[in-house]
Amino acid sequence: MKHNFSLFATIFGFLTLSISNVLAQQPGSEESGKNPSVSYQPPAEVLIKLETYGCKGYCPVYKLTFNVDGTMNYSGYRHVEEVGEKYAKLTADEFSKLKNAVRRANLWELSEELPVTVADAPYHAFTVYEKDKKRKVKGAGPLPKDLEHLNQLMKDIAENHGMMVKKGVDPNDPSNMKGEVLVQFRQDINAGNFCMQFMEMKTRPLRRVSEDNIWILGFNPSELTEAQFIDILKGMDGVINAQSNKKLQQRNN
Repeated sequence: MKHNFSLFATIFGFLTLSISNVLAQQPGSEESGKNPSVSYQPPAEVLIKLETYGCKGYCPVYKLTFNVDGTMNYSGYRHVEEVGEKYAKLTADEFSKLKNAVRRANLWELSEELPVTVADAPYHAFTVYEKDKKRKVKGAGPLPKDLEHLNQLMKDIAENHGMMVKKGVDPNDPSNMKGEVLVQFRQDINAGNFCMQFMEMKTRPLRRVSEDNIWILGFNPSELTEAQFIDILKGMDGVINAQSNKKLQQRNN
């Protein structure tokens, strides 16, 4: 078991470094969200960008980028239902409302640092672009009326496309272990004891699905992506195979 844990610690350390590099490119960095593994290339022209920051609780940390061609990019970092990158095409109505809201909010005329009057309120940064110009406005609640409308509209649009950004996720709550992977262990491996090796993230055996010691393991997608968890599992002693459980979930629905 000591050998197993050493191997896991090495792998997890490498993963933590990779995730740290992503988190280092969070709000405030113009290079954040440029993930070479993403299958799309964000257009050069951005209309507006929303970045959220952490708080003492579980405020979701993410970035929404709305582009002039009517597309949007999501980058989830911490305390979100899904860590990683997503992409969507806005409807004509959504894009029209967004452009009107951007115009009414008129970030060009706002102070770059808005007064913060609510202790530990969720902190936001809005960056508006126009050709070779941009303006970044930071602040927490309460925001000016038109800016708050724009803030809520961007979040509504994101959730319309399956990017859940309004509610933070507590990684310590077992009910948030919404991720599932299918893992085949060696016959001598106890799934419960295996999961106890994970000290820095939450995972647990959900149910055994085969006499071949195949289990469904639950994990929290707000801590790491499914692909990252599978990569960790495949490198651990006692694991024969690990894969997504999505196909099995679809069969059960």
